[in-house]
Amino acid sequence: MEKLSPEKVVELLQKEGIEVTVDQAEDILRFLRELAKEAVRQILKK
Repeated sequence: MEKLSPEKVVELLQKEGIEVTVDQAEDILRFLRELAKEAVRQILKK
């Protein structure tokens, strides 16, 4: 699976009427990746 680039996130969000900078998109991606890792950890702990 290929990772989303910050530029692609900016493009996708612009289509939804949400304006973000590339730096903000990087922060969003970082947060979502950490959230996904924690979700997987929680599932594997069960």
